[in-house]
This record gives sequence, structure tokens and C-alpha cells, in this order.
Amino acid sequence: MSGNIKKTLVGLTGGIACGKSEALKIFGQLGWETISTDEIVRNLLSSDKGLISVLTQRWGEVVLEKEEINKKRISQIIFSNEQERKWLENLLHPKVRAIWKEKFELSEKDKVIVEIPLLFEKDLGNLFESIICVTCEEKKQFQRLKDRGLTKLQSSVRIKAQLPLLTKVRLADTVLLGESSVMFLRKQVEVFHSRYT
Repeated sequence: MSGNIKKTLVGLTGGIACGKSEALKIFGQLGWETISTDEIVRNLLSSDKGLISVLTQRWGEVVLEKEEINKKRISQIIFSNEQERKWLENLLHPKVRAIWKEKFELSEKDKVIVEIPLLFEKDLGNLFESIICVTCEEKKQFQRLKDRGLTKLQSSVRIKAQLPLLTKVRLADTVLLGESSVMFLRKQVEVFHSRYT
């Protein structure tokens, strides 16, 4: 892309199981370059040999499965020990940030949106032109996490590991409601998208 074409960079965040991934997919359908930090983490855990070595040295072979890191086992460790969770975040986040920034620079599209669950927790707000928060009722979060196979306790620990949703809502420039249908979420995304067309 020509260096004199300005790119729009938008951050997408929100609570766990609130509909961020669905919103990201809709942005992609509307022609935006979409970057998922969750996907970047998954790729690192499956292919970054140096990272895999560091994790197995810390937690043992129990976190390995077919030479890849088993994300479910990692989750069990970090969500039962805050110190381990912070250690992993400090290890992963600089790598993830470098990758998504490079993807943004290399993108040939003029509208880019990056999904970052811990955008506010890691104080990244100043990197974006605008920030969207996807929110929903806590009851809906628990139901969706239950559908993913998590117990109520496991769900509660994950929700509490993030900033309260109300705080994220206050910090965001735009709020999307993710508790209803995909069609309703799409209409909200389309309203946001219309500002950039």
C-alpha cells in the first residue's frame, strides 16, 4: 500500500463470551482487515518452539500434547494461580503486540480492526483511533461459558480476571450489545462501519 494512504486502526475489546469474535467476523465481511490476538496466541502455542520450550521448562511436559501446548491445561494452571497468569501474560503479550503491529503495517486495506481482550488492562488505548467494547449481561456470559464446558466457578474466575465490564464500557468510544442475535450485532457493526465509508 502506498505510504501516503492513511489507515484507520480500531481496537475491539469487551468481556469474555460477549461476542467479540462474532463482531470481528462481521467487520471482516464488511471489508475490514481483521486481526485476532487470540488467534495469534493459538499460533504461537502451536508453532513457536522457543516459547514451547520455556513453557515446558516452567510447567513440565504435562502442558504438551503432540509437541504443541495444550491450551486447556495452560488455562487450568493460570486461572488457579494469578502469579502464573501474570508471568504468562508478561511473556506472551510483547510477542503478540509485535505480531499484530506488523500485520497492521503490512495490511493493504485502509481499515484495520484488532481484537484484544485485555486492551484496557494492558493500557493500549493510545494505540487506536477508536475503541469498541462488546458487552452483554453477566447471566448470558455464564450461559455461554457453560456451553463451552466451563463450570460456574471456572467461568467466574475468568470473568474476574478481567476489568469489570462497566469499566470497559466507560473507557470505550463505542459500545456494542452482544447478548441478542447475530443480526442485531451486525446492525450495530454496520452503523459503526458507516462512519468510515
